[in-house]
Amino acid sequence: MVDVEEIDLKNVNLEKYDKKVGDSKDFVCVICPNSCRLHVEVGPTGEVDVQGYQCKRGFEYGIQEFLQPIRMLITTMKIENGVLPVIPVRSNKEVPRERIFDAIEVVNQTVAQAPVKMGDILVDNLLDLGIHVIASRDMEAK
Repeated sequence: MVDVEEIDLKNVNLEKYDKKVGDSKDFVCVICPNSCRLHVEVGPTGEVDVQGYQCKRGFEYGIQEFLQPIRMLITTMKIENGVLPVIPVRSNKEVPRERIFDAIEVVNQTVAQAPVKMGDILVDNLLDLGIHVIASRDMEAK
């Protein structure tokens, strides 16, 4: 996750984020009900410019989404001996978007064992990212 407070937008390490001068992206902010239309661009001197935001959270979302998009992982996992064949799960933190399919593959290869309580960690340290996959509900054993 990009620490927007710590990053110098006038001197971003563009190589680190696989960006170059002239790169830009348009998208709608999903953080609050304003649904601002954001335009983020790398200027001619390498500065990152965000336009269209109406609040600080929109500005931070624009930087994050442009430099290093992240997503919550929300899916289901197979469970043995449960009253249902699958259990809903989610990540406890956002996963880098480019690693989402790798994360889903790990979850698909994992089988939980009932009983499970909501909040139980079912996958520890997913993809060595320090992210856990946790149960989203209780699941009793048959």
